[in-house]
Amino acid sequence: MERLERDVRAILARLARSAPEGWTELRLETVDSRYGPGTHGRWTLPDGNWHGLRPDPEDLDALAAAIAAERGWPRARLHLEHDPAGPYTLTATPEPRATRGRLLVLDPDYVHPAPGLTRPGSVLPPAGDPERAVALLAEYRRRTTELTGHRRPLGPPLTPGQIEEAERRLGHRLPDDLRALYRVANGSDVMANGLWLGHLRWLPLDEVVRAHAHWAQYPHRPDPDRPDLVRVMDEPGPLDTVRRCLNHPGWIPFATADDGNYHAVDLAPAEHGRPGQVIESGRDFHDGPLYVADSVTSLLAAWLDLIDRGAYEIEDAPEDGEEIDPEYPPGLEVTESVRPPDVERSVLGPGLPAAVAPTLQRVLAVGEADEGPLDLAPLAAAPGLRVLRVRSRTVTGLGALRPLPVEFLRAGLDGEGLAPLAGHPRLGALDLACDTPLDLAPLRTLPALWWLDLSRCAVEDLRVLRELAGLRYLALTDAQWAELLQRGALPPALAVARLADGSGTAAELRAWADRFAPAEGEPCHVSGTLAVGG
Repeated sequence: MERLERDVRAILARLARSAPEGWTELRLETVDSRYGPGTHGRWTLPDGNWHGLRPDPEDLDALAAAIAAERGWPRARLHLEHDPAGPYTLTATPEPRATRGRLLVLDPDYVHPAPGLTRPGSVLPPAGDPERAVALLAEYRRRTTELTGHRRPLGPPLTPGQIEEAERRLGHRLPDDLRALYRVANGSDVMANGLWLGHLRWLPLDEVVRAHAHWAQYPHRPDPDRPDLVRVMDEPGPLDTVRRCLNHPGWIPFATADDGNYHAVDLAPAEHGRPGQVIESGRDFHDGPLYVADSVTSLLAAWLDLIDRGAYEIEDAPEDGEEIDPEYPPGLEVTESVRPPDVERSVLGPGLPAAVAPTLQRVLAVGEADEGPLDLAPLAAAPGLRVLRVRSRTVTGLGALRPLPVEFLRAGLDGEGLAPLAGHPRLGALDLACDTPLDLAPLRTLPALWWLDLSRCAVEDLRVLRELAGLRYLALTDAQWAELLQRGALPPALAVARLADGSGTAAELRAWADRFAPAEGEPCHVSGTLAVGG
């Protein structure tokens, strides 16, 4: 208690430095609102008006954490009062769980796994050819030297024992074509500028090990402050070639521009990929990796093809009569990408296009209710469709989605309800609307379902939700939550609950959260005197 009193007095002393002249009372409390957690504070003035204050949130967070830890509470809510004559009172009450606006976080450590981490892997053989890769590298060096007038240095070749030791530290065996290249040279300590992959540097093998260890620590948690967010990654290349995740221990970086991004060999490809295929990944690839080529061998061949077609520029070339500057020698910069060309991945419109592209992965149909139902039958031509959002309209032909890898559906349902989706193996997120009572029984047959919003639906029997062992997010109205909890039908593994209606006042959110389990424990009071002048 003595330490808490000292901390409270320190906070009040800091606040007093910005106090308006003549203030008569200070009030401060931590709150949760529709906008998320925060603080409300004000100075009361002699005329009855008030002046807002902005305390340091780190001060209050630390104080609340200390009280919660001492009392064994999940969280503490603070209410502080002070008058300039000296008396102050802090009241801390237990909070049942972390709330973020309308969200009640029941399991703050839960992170939904990326779909690429759980899908089947490839059984296809590698596409690389060690002998051809070595010959292509030699030819590539010869051509770039011929074009730039300068031969870039590489590291000395590595022995089989040195490569095997690095692989032991990596926990992976390198593709045979990349292994063969390290038998020729151990990468480069300087930016290659045309010697290897344009402006990328071919990493010496000890740097490969360090880069892999560093990048392996990067978690698949793209939005840690949005536990309610559904994040569906696009395919980075041909369907089911590269795993759709931000990072994977089977991705081995081997070239970089020293900017946190890498070319990597993929030793854990998706079902239709090839071990040793080349991808781009790293710090700036927030939506997952990009597919480049089926092997390092093919990548070198693609770069030689660009040279043959004249798709390059010479950079830093000396003027006539000038000697080459050894610190800034001329380099080769290609002007085309070796990645597969971009394809149509998403459409936005009032309906569906007349001809649906087979590469389509996302659809957002924005229309008006009086336009009538949207027929989904044309989507059968999009075997890679992942996301379908239909606003303000109902849909028909929902069965067209059964053979498609759709993971997120937002739509208004017609009289068929959910029956056409029964047994869908990948459907993970549903945001539904309906005018007639909805039978939730088909949800039992969706093995991937983890996210569900029923707040725009009338529901026949909410007790079905109790049987959904994999459901981690649920959005309902206040009345629906009251019924669900009264029936004891809370999904057993629920991690995040959302209140979808109401005004979102602090009192309303607190009453809703207390329905789950009111926090136990007597309030904590800290009081004393700190005269700071009026």
